[in-house]
Amino acid sequence: MELHVQDLEYVYHQGTPLEVKALHGVSFFLPQGEVLGILGGTGSGKTTLIKNLNGLLRPTSGHVLIDGIDSHACGPGLRRRIGLVFQRPERQLFEETVYRDISFVLRRFTALKETQIRDRVATACNLVGLDMGDVADRSPLALSDGEKRKAAIAGILVNEPEIVVLDEPAVGLDPPAIADLIRFIEEIKASRKRSVILVSHDMERFLGVMDRLLVLNNGTAVAWGSPADVCRDLAADRQMRALLPGLALLVHDLQEAGCPLEPRGYRVADLVDQILRLPGGPN
Repeated sequence: MELHVQDLEYVYHQGTPLEVKALHGVSFFLPQGEVLGILGGTGSGKTTLIKNLNGLLRPTSGHVLIDGIDSHACGPGLRRRIGLVFQRPERQLFEETVYRDISFVLRRFTALKETQIRDRVATACNLVGLDMGDVADRSPLALSDGEKRKAAIAGILVNEPEIVVLDEPAVGLDPPAIADLIRFIEEIKASRKRSVILVSHDMERFLGVMDRLLVLNNGTAVAWGSPADVCRDLAADRQMRALLPGLALLVHDLQEAGCPLEPRGYRVADLVDQILRLPGGPN
């Protein structure tokens, strides 16, 4: 599924004294199977944008196009095609058991047989690295923070969305849980069947899986493209530079200084190996 956002604008409380324009003509394109990062500070419009993507908000003007068709023509099915996982989704876990929580939407809103539901739940849990045999009958409240996050994401994946939107997915997670999250994103990317949108104020840890980066500032898209393109466009802007991933900026600055580095997914080991191989570099 290809996603086009065209001149998207959104106004809160339109026509009232409290009117606030949160998005100003935002446009970008996400091909199927790619990972897009949406970066911006507090109040930049990140959350407003993703709510417009899956229909929680309707654009004041502009369009969200899915394979060339306006998203609102999808009706209620839009939220199954674009699955949104909010920041700290584990706070929304409410059922008595993990299995019942993950399967809730399928049991409540579909006519799938129980065997089909179990298959969907098992597939979603395998994708996020959650051992359903171990946690199925446990209370969601008894899980670790990382397991809760996995269970919440699995509850979105059972709908088999074509785009998975993760809002600040690393918040509150320890390093092993973040590593699991990155592996999950890598598996989705490798399948080329789904796209991922990552929304964060800190993209450093996701550079290795990211194809494109969109930077928002005060509701305006100030840069869009590969991380290297975005760094090239914004590195000289002191305010924007503070938002950009440090590793991508380091590579950009070294390249500007004449160091012939290739990002190769911004993996630290690859970059270190390149530096060691440079003429006159350390042996």
